[in-house]
Amino acid sequence: MDDKNRVLRRKIVEAVQAMDYQDTQARSDLDLLSTSTQIDTVETFENEIRFEGNQFQGPLTWYVVLRYGMNTDDPLETSESFPGAFHGSLVDSEPVIDDMTVDTSSFHGEIADHDASDF
Repeated sequence: MDDKNRVLRRKIVEAVQAMDYQDTQARSDLDLLSTSTQIDTVETFENEIRFEGNQFQGPLTWYVVLRYGMNTDDPLETSESFPGAFHGSLVDSEPVIDDMTVDTSSFHGEIADHDASDF
């Protein structure tokens, strides 16, 4: 990977990590998992970012803390991780993150479409 490409990928990772997660569809999906869901961190994979023209996309992993029964004497707290993806575009050579998603199907015991085998 050349230096220009490496710098661009690093800028994309920084843009993903700087994203206000409150403004994403992923936040809505994660909020459904517990009484109080806290996003701990989002891990991106620089080498897996793919480009198509000025568009880019890549996988990520959401690390969250799920809290239940916050108004009780014995609240429950657990950590989970979920796969996801981000999509964006380059605007004046700067990355802009357009969308971040999360796949919570494993939490619900569902099989994601991409994991289902063809019978």
